[in-house]
Amino acid sequence: MKTFIISVATVGGFGAFFGALLGYFAEENPLVKAIYEVLPHGECGACGFPGCHSCAEAIAEAQASVDVCVVGGAATTEKIKKVVEEFKNKASKN
Repeated sequence: MKTFIISVATVGGFGAFFGALLGYFAEENPLVKAIYEVLPHGECGACGFPGCHSCAEAIAEAQASVDVCVVGGAATTEKIKKVVEEFKNKASKN
């Protein structure tokens, strides 16, 4: 029984360590972050995605249109268009 507990603790410790390490070094797409910030954060799934972050990723990767968020309505669509336009302008300047 002692061996089992040590094994579980060791595997759990490694999992926690490498998970934290991955979280520290993982970089999020700044466009995804900017789109996510203007979404209503209802996490309702009405757009067809499991949450607002998944929706933001799909919009940033052009897998969903900017008007996919039905809860946010036209105001959110305009904010998303503005964010995407700003990122396109920044990219074209570089």
